[in-house]
Amino acid sequence: MKNLTILISFLISLNLTAQKWINDSNCDDQSYEILNEAINHLANLEQLTAVGMAKAAKMSDSGCECANLVIAASAATANWGSRKDKLEAVNIQLLSAEEKSWYDLLLETTRGEENTWDDTYSRAIKKFPNSPIINWVGIRGGLNWDGYMEFSKNFPKNASSAYNMIAYGYARGEFGDAPDFDAAFDAIEKSQSLHYGPNSIDSSAEIAALEGDYEKALNNQLKAVDYAFFSSPYWEKAVTYRRNVFKENLTEFLQQAQKDVQKAILDRNYDEFKKYISEDMQLISGDSNLQDFYEFSESSFSRGANVSWNSFDLRDIEVDFSPDMSMAILTFYADGSYTRGDSENSIDYSTRASSVWIATPNGWKTVHTNWAPYGGGSGIPKI
Repeated sequence: MKNLTILISFLISLNLTAQKWINDSNCDDQSYEILNEAINHLANLEQLTAVGMAKAAKMSDSGCECANLVIAASAATANWGSRKDKLEAVNIQLLSAEEKSWYDLLLETTRGEENTWDDTYSRAIKKFPNSPIINWVGIRGGLNWDGYMEFSKNFPKNASSAYNMIAYGYARGEFGDAPDFDAAFDAIEKSQSLHYGPNSIDSSAEIAALEGDYEKALNNQLKAVDYAFFSSPYWEKAVTYRRNVFKENLTEFLQQAQKDVQKAILDRNYDEFKKYISEDMQLISGDSNLQDFYEFSESSFSRGANVSWNSFDLRDIEVDFSPDMSMAILTFYADGSYTRGDSENSIDYSTRASSVWIATPNGWKTVHTNWAPYGGGSGIPKI
């Protein structure tokens, strides 16, 4: 009981939101405050915090059954599994009429194509036209820009999540003929004035990235990460933004790495070569002799042992990254000459090539390479 008292006192000290989502609830006053904060986190896509707050509301008042609706709404799977199971466990006798309408709407999301959402929502909004939660769940379809704008006007105290979405609308040019980043950041500021949480900070980072300002994006994203560093859902984007900030350096690194890995192969230096490959994903190679693809491993160093290189140079290495900056495709050309066996006849070598590099916890590793003769030159001899 002492721990529960400490927990509730801590939550009350957090200056709980003035955004009231349920007008009529059977929760006691203290749990009602925590419940509304839980719904506010839920609306702002901060599900983990929402679940924690909902459980705290339930601990404070076991009859606060609406807290279980927050937990059900936070469930990842609507049509099967967790949300359906959680809703089946709700004691609807402990719900107010307004809460029961929300319950009915949540239940419709588990019924797939058999749902009667439109009819259920029409009844709910007719009975509770001034309910923030009923109006909020009525903005369906994901990107209902007019719906978010209307909600922000009708429920200004509950509009933090709506302003967040409006910001994306401005950034993507949904309001007007072109992206308006000043209006987007103004909307984010309005959102954060009502609820300052990691999701809105993540949004400000993403909008900065849309504008092309990756340094600003990174600075904001790290603030979102700071809310929960361990297993943070915001860390992945922070890594993406950081790689964009240092894209030029990363490009130069991969260009040099491609040269270094090729030198290691020519020098038959496996210890150097293995620095550039992953233990989890082997390098798949297609040689310029146009034979079958194969897995390049330590045993592959004996391939082409009868070839002596006079010269081998890579040039014009271009680097293109995937949108999340976790993979890079390099295209380049190679020029040189070699002799075969005991022959002194020099063969001109000219190829075009590509390689794929991926970001791993142990650095960037190459996982695929492909070579082909180019410009009248020859590739390596067939085995």
